[in-house]
Amino acid sequence: MSTAAEFFHAILRAAIDEIKSRNISVYTFAFCHDHAARAVSVCVDTKASSQHSVQESNAVSLEYFMEALADGDLKEASQWPANGGRSLTLADFALLHIARQEIGDVRVNKQFHLQMLRAVMAFQDEIATLSQEPAELLLTCSGVDEEVEYVWSLPQVVQQ
Repeated sequence: MSTAAEFFHAILRAAIDEIKSRNISVYTFAFCHDHAARAVSVCVDTKASSQHSVQESNAVSLEYFMEALADGDLKEASQWPANGGRSLTLADFALLHIARQEIGDVRVNKQFHLQMLRAVMAFQDEIATLSQEPAELLLTCSGVDEEVEYVWSLPQVVQQ
């Protein structure tokens, strides 16, 4: 039986090796816990993929926004804002479920997601090397309630 930390490190190592072999510039790196499937994996998005997803989402939002305005429904219109940033919708990412592993005998307890976060942070210097623009790189991690619950950028020291 491996510890959660060893389990997470093995997944991250395999994912990083896979990303390197594909020569992909990472824009968003997501460490994911699929609660229903009892599995952990990495999803990666590129800047081009994220921008495409945002443009598609904004086109749909604009349609509903304009419809609500035509109806004079400001409350409904406020529910359809444009996305001025990036996509965090894992299903739209360029690479899905890299190095996916079932949880098996690893205990999902209070420390599980904290250990996931700490594992990503232990690899963040190496993850930064996978991005052409480390200053734009975002790291995400699942939590108890959300697939993308924690989102952070790299410290300036790591980016240089």
